[in-house]
Amino acid sequence: MPELQRLSPFGTRGVLGHSQPLAAPVSIALKADGKTCTMTEKPFLSLLNIRGDANDAAFVAAVNQTLGLALPVQANTGSFAGEQQLLWLGPDEWLFKTNPDQADRIGQALRTALAGVHHAVVDVSSGYTTLVVDGPATPMLIARGCPLDLHPKVFGTHAVAQSHIAKASVLLVATEAGQTFEITVRR
Repeated sequence: MPELQRLSPFGTRGVLGHSQPLAAPVSIALKADGKTCTMTEKPFLSLLNIRGDANDAAFVAAVNQTLGLALPVQANTGSFAGEQQLLWLGPDEWLFKTNPDQADRIGQALRTALAGVHHAVVDVSSGYTTLVVDGPATPMLIARGCPLDLHPKVFGTHAVAQSHIAKASVLLVATEAGQTFEITVRR
């Protein structure tokens, strides 16, 4: 039986169940106000939407222990470790982002750890893609369609916000203030 291939929104090809794409992700050079940046897709990331009560010690402990990240409870923050991100979306909602093809394994581990605790864990990996915009022109380029103040003094490293760019709803993460942003958007 042949391997099933998947195609990212930007055209990156991959094989189901394999974390590496068949070819390098698409990268595009961009320019704004005389400065440059690049936009590169991070295809096939695993994304889990997690819902629960941040005031429930059992919920917090299970999430922290299973993911190895502290559950962020303050608005517009996240926990970061290597390629893993746990991002605050609301008082009872978080998005966990990690390497490709991990959602089933991690989702099941979370569901097991949260047995008996009010929660929801949903794999939303196939509904989103993440773009990385990197370079000196990045804040100016994003600001052309986004109402947020992206100045490093306001939107610092690891700042998280839900907003829009043009008419697309996005989750914006500053991985390096004023230089590198991850934009997670519906496909």
